[in-house]
Amino acid sequence: MFKSLILSTVLFLSACATAPVAVVQGKLTPPADQGYVVVALTLNSFDQDGANAWMRLEGPGGRRDLNASILHDTIAAPNKNAIGKLHLLSLAPGQYTVPQAVGDWNYTAAGWPQQRRDQLPIGQSFEIKAGEVVYLGEVHLALSFQSSLIISDQHERDFYALGQKYGITDTSNIKTRLLSKPAP
Repeated sequence: MFKSLILSTVLFLSACATAPVAVVQGKLTPPADQGYVVVALTLNSFDQDGANAWMRLEGPGGRRDLNASILHDTIAAPNKNAIGKLHLLSLAPGQYTVPQAVGDWNYTAAGWPQQRRDQLPIGQSFEIKAGEVVYLGEVHLALSFQSSLIISDQHERDFYALGQKYGITDTSNIKTRLLSKPAP
C-alpha cells in the first residue's frame, strides 16, 4: 500500500512538471533550445493487476525516469491498443544513454504472494539536437519467470497515438532512430 502511495505521488508530480507540447501546423515543434524524443514503453506479464515497467534516460539534463503500468496505461492504435505508455519528452540537446529497463510484477507461490523485480539491460545511447524530433521505437518488457526485452519499430501505431493525443497530422519531421538491440 505504501509503495502504491509513493508511486502515485511520483507520477502526479512528474505530470505536473511536464511542459506543454508545441504543435505548429500539425507538426511537433520543440522549443528552440530543446529536442523532442518519442519512445513507447510497453509490457505484458502474468500479473495483470500490478505489473509496472521503468526505463531511465541519462544525459545533459540529468536523469529522466519513464514508466508504464499494465493496469492504467494504453497506447491508442488503429487496430489493437497496446498496453504501455507513449512518452514524448522535451530534452536538452546532447548524448543520452539508456542503461536498462526494470519490471516489477507479483505472483503467488505456495499460496504466498511474492514480488519480483527484473532488471533488463539495454546499454544503448542516442543523440538529440536542438529543434529535432526523434522516434526511438518501442521498448517492450515481457515479464515472466524468463523476462525479456525487445526493441522494435512501432511507428505506425505510435504516430497514430500522437495524432490522437496531441492532434499531430504531419509526422514528416520525425526522424526514426531506433535504439539498438540490447547488449548481450
